[in-house]
Amino acid sequence: MNNAPPTPKGFRDIGPEMARRRRDLINQIVKVLEEFGFVPIETPTLEFADTILGKYGDEADRLVYTFEDRGGRKLAMRYDLTVPLARFVASNQGLITKEPFRRYQIGQVFRGENPQKGRFREFTQFDFDSVGSNDPIEDAKIIAAAVKSLEVLGIKNFKMLINDRTIFSKLVTRAAITEDKLPGVIRIIDKIKKIGRAGVVDELIKSGYTQEQATYFLQEIESYPPTQNLQAIFNALKDMGIPDTKYQFSPTLARGLDYYTGMILEAEIEGYGGGSVGGGGRYDNLIGMFSKKNLPAVGFSFGLDRMLEILYP
Repeated sequence: MNNAPPTPKGFRDIGPEMARRRRDLINQIVKVLEEFGFVPIETPTLEFADTILGKYGDEADRLVYTFEDRGGRKLAMRYDLTVPLARFVASNQGLITKEPFRRYQIGQVFRGENPQKGRFREFTQFDFDSVGSNDPIEDAKIIAAAVKSLEVLGIKNFKMLINDRTIFSKLVTRAAITEDKLPGVIRIIDKIKKIGRAGVVDELIKSGYTQEQATYFLQEIESYPPTQNLQAIFNALKDMGIPDTKYQFSPTLARGLDYYTGMILEAEIEGYGGGSVGGGGRYDNLIGMFSKKNLPAVGFSFGLDRMLEILYP
């Protein structure tokens, strides 16, 4: 009988074979990113709770691990690598020169949610971001780097789903949703792939809207064409040699985190039932929460554990 203590639910050991596979995957992506001009940084696993909380939305905040240290200071385990990056850049603005600061980071993140396929309470994210430019070319570079990374790994049946968060702001003028209610509506629409259109309508009704309003919201979003910003990004991708078979406009893609402000994207792999293997977007206001100066930024994050599930089923 094995009397060894178990790991907490959603946390796990990683043995030698899988650790080698993780290292090999990381090394292949790193090579692509460094060719695109990204450099590595590292940030602490722990941050002050005020740094982490209030950046993602109420639903995500409930999943953040928080505690007090012996000095009574409120701390939090990082929920992702993006908010720590924003704090890092706000503290190191000398890194932003004429060229954007392009960084990558691999690290453990923590979320107090129910473990499921491809999702743990402790998992590894592989992020890469560009800070300091709002040029659509930087958005395109992020998308191109993600596409090239998947190709280098030998993953062929993938597609980048791309949208613009500003599309949802049209609901404020066209559907008379108040600004304070819009984030909640976006988070519900973001669930459309999990619960379907009917499920989204039901959740919107439970939130206080009529069936007619809920249906209208979806119809408005689904019928909206790509924004001028997205058209500029698509043109830049074409110039970079990224075929349009690798990406598509997806007007209901929402990405539920509150800090996104413009282009958003997710990487989906055909036949994989564990959800997207990565996602990201533009977040031009997040760094300004830690600094007097707003700095535009855009980035992407691979979920390393899901990638490994696909490569080594």
